Amino acid sequence: MINHVATYGNTLSLYFDSVEGKVLFKSRVEGLRGIKIEREGYKTLKLKVEDQRLLGSLRENLEKRESLKMEDLHFYLSPFIKHPALKLTFSVFTFGFAVGLLSFSICTMFIIPTLKTTFGR
Repeated sequence: MINHVATYGNTLSLYFDSVEGKVLFKSRVEGLRGIKIEREGYKTLKLKVEDQRLLGSLRENLEKRESLKMEDLHFYLSPFIKHPALKLTFSVFTFGFAVGLLSFSICTMFIIPTLKTTFGR
């Protein structure tokens, strides 16, 4: 996993958690057009990128994203809510009235009964 990403001009510096992660990333990047490995350290790689748009896209996709969204919280918390009215209220507050009601009704009427009859309790 990439621990830190830094950009200097058209150079992208990457610091990895492990050597294995660095080697795997390096093997995937080596043959790509427009990306050249400039320098390699124990857990670091320095890439020279020719196109600025490619550099911006790489940086955006490689940086860590640590924030949870409301959809993630709903996905993790909804299985613990057992009462249907409370589950409906939680869905409506999370997604808004229309999407929350639709999400609750589709899950309650179709998905959950199908899973229960197919796989049992």
